[in-house]
Amino acid sequence: MALQRYILLVFLALTPFTLLAQIRNDDPVVEMLDSLDLVRFFRNNKFTADRNTQNIYNFREDEIPEYTEEEYRKRIEKLDVISPFSLQYNPSVKMFIDLYAKKRRSLCSRMLGLSQLYFPLYEEKMAKYNIPLELKYLSIVESALNPTATSRVGAKGLWQFMYRTGLMYGLQANSYVDDRSDPELATEAACKYLKYLHSLYNDWNLALAAYNAGPGNVNKAIRRAGGSNDYWVVREFLPQETQSYVPAFIAVVYVMTYHKEHNIFPVEPKYFNYEIDSVYIHKNVSFKQISELIDVPYEDVKFLNPMYIKDLIPGASKPYPLWLPKKFVGDFLANESKLYAPPVPNDTIQKVTPGTNLVDIPAPDTARVRVDYVVQKGEYISLLAKRYQVRVTDIMEWNKLTTQTLNINQKLVIYAEKGVVASLQKQSINTPVKEQPQLNPPSPQVKYKYYTIQSGDTLYKIAAKYNVTVADLMKWNNLKSKTIHAGSKLKIKIG
Repeated sequence: MALQRYILLVFLALTPFTLLAQIRNDDPVVEMLDSLDLVRFFRNNKFTADRNTQNIYNFREDEIPEYTEEEYRKRIEKLDVISPFSLQYNPSVKMFIDLYAKKRRSLCSRMLGLSQLYFPLYEEKMAKYNIPLELKYLSIVESALNPTATSRVGAKGLWQFMYRTGLMYGLQANSYVDDRSDPELATEAACKYLKYLHSLYNDWNLALAAYNAGPGNVNKAIRRAGGSNDYWVVREFLPQETQSYVPAFIAVVYVMTYHKEHNIFPVEPKYFNYEIDSVYIHKNVSFKQISELIDVPYEDVKFLNPMYIKDLIPGASKPYPLWLPKKFVGDFLANESKLYAPPVPNDTIQKVTPGTNLVDIPAPDTARVRVDYVVQKGEYISLLAKRYQVRVTDIMEWNKLTTQTLNINQKLVIYAEKGVVASLQKQSINTPVKEQPQLNPPSPQVKYKYYTIQSGDTLYKIAAKYNVTVADLMKWNNLKSKTIHAGSKLKIKIG
């Protein structure tokens, strides 16, 4: 079998590119790359958004670096040493390197940008299922990180699930929602499926081949290869499209790792992963309503929620998530009730003079009274809402709050029913009508420790180790990206 593998590798080294695995314009990898050209979710469309800080080799802006075969081989061998995959260099891999690093450079730059939106999610899920983090690059081969990508045969989403395979892993689809296009649900399903495929072959390259062609075709190829479990021996017996699949994956791993060496830099997405968050919708709501309610760009709502087919969230059937830029979440929570409220006749709308403070607006009805409340230690907004029998969104709207976080001695206005206020006053609950001056407690001295980044560390691993969030680490260290380097130090708050 070793001789058979040697003969195959010699064949790979000597066969001309055009005979080995010619990339046609209708090749699935090329199609997905071209589909990304329609995505406009970027701060701008410049090829080198962060060129000044990342161009460590001082390339000219239009320069396309060239390297020897030996240099490519050494770099991939270096990646292979630290990878559970069998990463090899051959003409087929080189062909895909040329596709990404030469022919589709601007699209590669966009994928580098979108990776900052999706890879943190991928890494979190892959750590959960204990599968290699390199699998995050598979989504590039599958969809070029286009969340609305659809193949000729009907596969959909970042991970290109077919309908029946999606159902097997809990991805539902109806006229309004397709979970295959939900980045979080589809990534969870992809991790489960990939882990299952690896259990069949105990080889990650064969698991990748099975992800593309199905276990049946891989099993057939293994039989034709005399029972070999070596992907590079089995490869010639796989369907033609699948023969290119693992080489494309290896090329992506290479280019995404060595993009600076190829003078390719990310075009920044509009929002990074840590800049988005989700809320739940409980009624049928359109993207247009959401956009108009909180003045969030319609295109942003649409891009961040690709699972909704008709730009409508069918929340009346069950609660559904709505992903928004974090800077709009507070406004949404403060105005959410307006989404669900029936239209108000024009003659009953209260007109407010521009510049009027909300707390100066009279109580909503004569059965309610104004309470000037001072927040005490340990109190939170949902507790106050329950105590005064009002909604959280009401308190946020009355006080122009953009977050549900409250501070000690913070002053709030609450409009509660007279009977509720009277009952609380009898119980001696803090409901001062006149506010007394309060001194803010001294701010505690913040203490930090320093952590030296080790090889293989990610922000997610470090955050989990110290029981903090990735957002905290980025804030404390003024990081604009989740990329970290071994030997650097991170500041971690401990007090």
